Amino acid sequence: MAPLPRPVADLTQTYLHEVDGRLPGRLVGLFLHGSLGWGEFFAGSDVDFVSVWHELPRGAELDLLEEAHRATSARHPAPAYDGFHCTTDDLTADPTTLGPRPVQYQGVFSPGGGTDINPVTWHELAQRPVVVRGHLPTVRTDPAQLARFTRDNLDTYWRSLLEQLTAEGPVAVGTQDDAVAWTVLGCARLHHLLTRGELTSKSGAGRHVLAHLDVRWHRVAREALRVRERPGSPGLYDDAGHRGQDTLDLLEHVVSTQTQVC
Repeated sequence: MAPLPRPVADLTQTYLHEVDGRLPGRLVGLFLHGSLGWGEFFAGSDVDFVSVWHELPRGAELDLLEEAHRATSARHPAPAYDGFHCTTDDLTADPTTLGPRPVQYQGVFSPGGGTDINPVTWHELAQRPVVVRGHLPTVRTDPAQLARFTRDNLDTYWRSLLEQLTAEGPVAVGTQDDAVAWTVLGCARLHHLLTRGELTSKSGAGRHVLAHLDVRWHRVAREALRVRERPGSPGLYDDAGHRGQDTLDLLEHVVSTQTQVC
């Protein structure tokens, strides 16, 4: 495995130091997933983690775990460090059957949450884990379940987002770099999975659009890749409304075509 990017290495080492100092010998595994598994890390990228314990912290131990996260965030306000805590047995089980687990998301600790506890994370860990500490068990995967989960995600979260962004209007969408990149690359990742049967990264999703979707989507895909990989470089649009409309049209295309597939 290639060395971690320096910000990620520093962040994870601080986190391990803070946890081990409060709960020594308890944290047996730390694994990263998401775009880092494809070797991608850009300005503004977050770090998705899974912390593994033989026995999850309980009671007052949860306060110590929250302290560890708070101390880590104080030293490393960026990149964002989002993820959950589970047991080794959890990773060999169906993620949709697990109850709440301790979660850190957007700087907030919760003793019981569900962030990233889903088939996507399980498949990313099984296929492209980044091992920081410990030995990853054989993680349960179910491709059919992953496809169902992805299609349902398109039909709920992404359809709702489409309605929200449409109400805001193409100009409002097109003036926001983050909205363009998140929407274009996010829905393209799901399209890649449902049409090609495998996971990819956000940048891989942009390249998927360029290689496999109609040419009408190519400029907005290149624009989303530019925002992600080369922020600050010259944009490919001189009209925010046009950029926003292309973003909305691609999202509508993915939602309408992929939620109708049986």
